[in-house]
Amino acid sequence: MNSAPNAPAGPRPEFLVWCAALCALFLKLYCASTTIGTTDVFLHTFYGKKLAAIGLTAMYQATERTAIFNHTPLVAGYFAGTYESAVFLGSKFPFLAKYFPPREPFLVPFLLRLPPILADLLTVWVLLRIRRKIGQPPIWALCLFAMSPVSFMVSGYHGNFDSTMVLFLLLAAWMCIEERPLLCALFLGVSCNIKIVSVLLGPIFFFYWLHRQHAWRFALCTAAVCLAGWSIPLVECPLLFLHNVLGYNSYWGIWGITSWLRATHWHGFERISFTDLSAAQRITMNILKFTVIFSILFLAWRRRTLPGKSLVSTIAYAWAIFFTLAPGVCAQYMVWPAPFILLCSTPWYVALTATSSIFLFQFYNTISVNPDGKFGMPWYYGFSTNALSSQWVPWTNLPWLVMFGALIVLWWKHRSRASLAEAGTPRTPPIPLPAT
Repeated sequence: MNSAPNAPAGPRPEFLVWCAALCALFLKLYCASTTIGTTDVFLHTFYGKKLAAIGLTAMYQATERTAIFNHTPLVAGYFAGTYESAVFLGSKFPFLAKYFPPREPFLVPFLLRLPPILADLLTVWVLLRIRRKIGQPPIWALCLFAMSPVSFMVSGYHGNFDSTMVLFLLLAAWMCIEERPLLCALFLGVSCNIKIVSVLLGPIFFFYWLHRQHAWRFALCTAAVCLAGWSIPLVECPLLFLHNVLGYNSYWGIWGITSWLRATHWHGFERISFTDLSAAQRITMNILKFTVIFSILFLAWRRRTLPGKSLVSTIAYAWAIFFTLAPGVCAQYMVWPAPFILLCSTPWYVALTATSSIFLFQFYNTISVNPDGKFGMPWYYGFSTNALSSQWVPWTNLPWLVMFGALIVLWWKHRSRASLAEAGTPRTPPIPLPAT
């Protein structure tokens, strides 16, 4: 008896993820080539022009009072290279100008957003490799990540390097799963050379490798990569570099605790800024910052013995602490925790993606104008000003509540497990008294 023919095989699950990722790639490239972006694009274009003219050290010195130039040398080099490349291409291929927004030099807004767009695609690849190792997250969640509205708005429209930093942080976490300490150190060092906030997560990796007796190899390699990237300003203007880059505090009054303090209109708390803050604002920011730092140190130490696949959850918990207590969070920061929370908990990721998408849409729709110069869609370029903050700051409470709620759930689960463990521990029977 002849057997029935085999049913046609459906598409491989990873194929669906790649379809979603490539579709998102083309949409982001289209957005980057037809819009100018936000204030960051204008600032980075200006930085590139100034850096090409006066150099890195003079750039830090020129912004000594305002500390507005808070980028690492690696990113600063890309600004300068992008500007000079755009000028060169504009002179050699002027016909390309009709395909890009009318800005001189016309390619800069596109080239500034190209690295994070490509980083998003590579992040999907890393997540797929991690999934083969640990068996999660589900394919549908990876498709959601690949097509995330948060990623589209930040990488395709905003114009900053946060997604690139996240890629190298995820690569470092993957190397922990693969038990490769030197590669982990290399990727963490590159991440620190893109955004200094990566240093905050360094203890998680250090204590992980300390338990496995690779701490000093990891630490020396990470330090070597960081120092190599920071060497020029550390030699030529160390105090300015530490003040502008390591001392950056983000914006007071637009996120979480500081936004609520600002809403009280108490004297000393009402200003939205990251410079010239009042004594009350500086004290509050320092308390919040040190609480975040010590909380992450404690978390890293307590979870150092867990396997590599749990390290991504440790990073997710660290981001939850950061976003709950951070003195300030800018819109583009919402991509920071995404892949780690995805690997930690799918429901948590879905909730954060939904609330972050609502917040970011309100933010960009408030600050952006269309090609006709009117506020709203289709977005063409956006300027964020303090005068507009009242329209979008309340929406930041949605993702904040998700992060705070996640911490409460994690604390409750930990307490429940501790209670069960205590209840299940057999009590030592009393020692009988000797008979008289």
